[in-house]
Amino acid sequence: MNITNALYVLMMCFVFCVSTCSAQEVINQSNFKDKIAKDIVVVEFWAEWNKANEFTELNKLKDSSVYRVDIMHCAKLQADYKISAVPTVVVFDNGVEKERFNANIMFQLEADKKTIQTSIDTIILNKFQ
Repeated sequence: MNITNALYVLMMCFVFCVSTCSAQEVINQSNFKDKIAKDIVVVEFWAEWNKANEFTELNKLKDSSVYRVDIMHCAKLQADYKISAVPTVVVFDNGVEKERFNANIMFQLEADKKTIQTSIDTIILNKFQ
């Protein structure tokens, strides 16, 4: 194997790892309750038609599990959680909604990673008080 082939293989492995490690798991009606039931979970309710405004830093949040729900395929979840605009980010603690960050009239999330991470950190700190 020459150096060019070795570099190509190394580069492909890197691309594969980055793409699979940073991919968000999309959950649905059948596994939603199980996924949010334990610990701190952040769920972004979104839709493919508004992909340009998805919360791209979801996978950078720490000390929580993170998932997406495509409301186009989960109308019951959209109704149950009263999602009126996407993206909407909801922070759950052991299945209980603790905080919600809604999209504005332009279907853009006004909260940023720091704001949502602060919410997660506060939930963790409150467990020790």
